Amino acid sequence: MKKSIVLILSLCLLLTACGSKEKEKKKSATEESKTTVTQEAAKDTPKESDEEKTATAETKEFSFVYPASWEAVDLAKLNQPLVKAAYANPDTKAAFADNVNVTGAANNSDATAKAIADATVAQYESGAFGDAIKNYKKISYDDKANNSGVLIGEYTQGQSGVQVVVAQYIVPASPNMYTLSISYTKESYDKGGKEMVQKMVDSFKVTQTAATATQSAAPDASAAAASSDQMTIADFMSKLVPAFAGKDGEMSEATYNYIASHSDLFPAVTAESKNKAKSLVDASITSRHIFKNITPYLDKMVQVKGTVIEIVEENIENIGPMAIFHVMDKNQKSHTGIYMGATGDILQDDEVIMCGVPTTIFSFANSNGGTDQGILLIVSTVQKK
Repeated sequence: MKKSIVLILSLCLLLTACGSKEKEKKKSATEESKTTVTQEAAKDTPKESDEEKTATAETKEFSFVYPASWEAVDLAKLNQPLVKAAYANPDTKAAFADNVNVTGAANNSDATAKAIADATVAQYESGAFGDAIKNYKKISYDDKANNSGVLIGEYTQGQSGVQVVVAQYIVPASPNMYTLSISYTKESYDKGGKEMVQKMVDSFKVTQTAATATQSAAPDASAAAASSDQMTIADFMSKLVPAFAGKDGEMSEATYNYIASHSDLFPAVTAESKNKAKSLVDASITSRHIFKNITPYLDKMVQVKGTVIEIVEENIENIGPMAIFHVMDKNQKSHTGIYMGATGDILQDDEVIMCGVPTTIFSFANSNGGTDQGILLIVSTVQKK
C-alpha cells in the first residue's frame, strides 16, 4: 500500500474545512497576521495588474504565488500537521471560500503521480467523504516534469450545495511529497480562476533546504527497509482514518501497533492468514460494547455480522483493489469497513461476516438530513454468510 496517496485523501477534507471556516468566521487582516504561526510573510509580486496581482508564499520547504487579496489561514487552529501553508479568499459572497493549501510529508513510496491521482479519484468517487465531497467527477489529469502531475476535478460541497473545482498538483519527489491543492467555486473558476490556478501551479517550487533537512533527519536506511513491509499498512491507515472520519478520526497507538504487528492479516488473503485472523476474534465483543466505550477494544479483532447497505470497490493502479462498505448489524448499529482487497461477489443487500479492528466512532450524514454514528473498522476478512 502506498501511504503517500493518503496525503491527497486528507487534503480534500481540509479544503472543505478551510472554505467553510473562513466563510463562517472572517478575520481582519490584522487578526490573521497575529494568529498565523507557521507561514512566513507574503511578498507582493511586482508588475501585476490589479485583477491579477499575486503575493508569494515562501517557507523553508517551498514557495508559490497566490491571489494577493487572499489571507493566511491560522494553521494552529486548523490543527492538521500535514498542512504546511493555507490561504483563502475572505471576501467571497458564496458559501464556499476559494482557497489553496499545501500538504507535505516524508515520501516512502515509489508510486507515480498518476497512480496517486487514480487512487484519489477512486476515493472521491466512492462517496467515502459523505457530504464533504459529493458527485465528484474527474475533469483531467496531466503529467508534468519530474514524475509530478496535475489532477483537476469537480464536486458538490454537500453542506452548501456549491459546485467546486479542485486542482491538485501532486509532486511525489524524494525524500518529500508535496501536494498543492487549489479550490474555486465553479463560478469563480470560470471567471478567471482557471488562469490563476495555472499561475499557482507554474510557480510552485520545492527548495533544496527541504530535501536536505529531511535526508539528514531520516532513519537508518537498513532499519527502515527491514521494517517497511510491516509498517506500510499501519502508516497508510493512520493517515486514511482521519481523512475518512474527519474531526472524529484519529488512529490510536494501540490500533497502529496491532496492525503493524499483524500486517499479514490486513488483508488476510490466504487460507492460513484467514484462519489466523478468525482465531484472534474475541467473540464476546459486540457493537454495543464498542459504542459504550471503544477504548478497550482498539487492539482487538472483532467480528461483525450484518447486511451490506452500500459497497464501493475500485482497482487502483500500482496499489490494487480497495473496498469501502457500510454494514448494519442486528442491533441496527452501523459499521464502515475499509478493506484493502477484492470483495468478490459481495453486493448491496448481501449478508456478510467481517473481521477487523475497531478504530474510531465517527459521525456521518444520513438520508433523512440528520446525523448518525458508526464504527470504522480496518477489515482483515469479509465473506458472505
